[in-house]
Amino acid sequence: MPTVPAFSPIGLLTEWSLGPFAIVVVIAAGALFAWYVDAAIRVRAKGRSWPGHRIVTFGLGLLSIVYALAGPISVWVMRYFPAHIVQHLVLMIVAPSLLAMAAPVTLALQTARGTARRLVTGFIHSRFLHVITFPLVVVIAYYIVMWWFFTTSAIGFAMTHMWVMDLLNLLFFAGGVLFWWPLVGKDPIVHWRMGWGAKLVSLAFGIPFETFLGLTIAGSRTSLAPMYSLTDWTTGGDVLWGLSEMLTTLAIGVIIWNWVASEERQTRRMSRSREAVPLSSRQDGLPKEYYWARQVIERMPAGSPMYEEARSVLERIDRERPPETAR
Repeated sequence: MPTVPAFSPIGLLTEWSLGPFAIVVVIAAGALFAWYVDAAIRVRAKGRSWPGHRIVTFGLGLLSIVYALAGPISVWVMRYFPAHIVQHLVLMIVAPSLLAMAAPVTLALQTARGTARRLVTGFIHSRFLHVITFPLVVVIAYYIVMWWFFTTSAIGFAMTHMWVMDLLNLLFFAGGVLFWWPLVGKDPIVHWRMGWGAKLVSLAFGIPFETFLGLTIAGSRTSLAPMYSLTDWTTGGDVLWGLSEMLTTLAIGVIIWNWVASEERQTRRMSRSREAVPLSSRQDGLPKEYYWARQVIERMPAGSPMYEEARSVLERIDRERPPETAR
């Protein structure tokens, strides 16, 4: 086993892996970023908008993968268990979230043609994706795999057979994509759409789990991987607990922010529709507020301010209209 350099601040910039797996990761990330930028330019050339912050977000997501699998983290992971924890969290939380917020599937659908478009469309509507994205399965598998890896001999075996570790890292990333895409992603979800409340519950479910797993590792009496000392192992448990809770809390904040923004957009749409009810829909003598209120009741969540206003409007109209128009 090659000698692993000790941690140093300058090493955060200079320690890079030159192994075959790392090189493939760098090439793949570069190709994906080039495709994304080219696709965004083509969308804008057609007169449609594509936010610049999504290009930045996608680039940061790819960069985080490169840094975790080919950068200093991938070097120090053979010596420091906290580095392994950071790598794990980057692949399962940070990178998938950033990529999801960049809406690459939407971009692909807007730019792909012919066979490429049919392949993308066929995949997102496939039975396979329908099965593997079932929310309960994704949430349970996401946390069970994490528990299995860090509390059994699996980590020791993988770390002494790096090709296994490379495959597991890809598995962790794929699990992170399935978990985070419906929670913070900007792409339309074809299968198993989750409401805002369900998204928050999915994240809240993991908080006690992450805490318990971190504390379990921190309280261990033996290290499960031969290259990590016991002190390093228990420190990694503290890092897992603290960093995962911080990232989960940040994600909850993002979801709440998006929820509020979504409600505000819906409220503005409903407000505009209040003045835009077609005359043809008002030929029965009912006021236009009636049709606006019915739309709001059908589309807005119960208990929201506009929902309550619409309900009050319907109650007032029911009281005021003559018996022959009552329904």
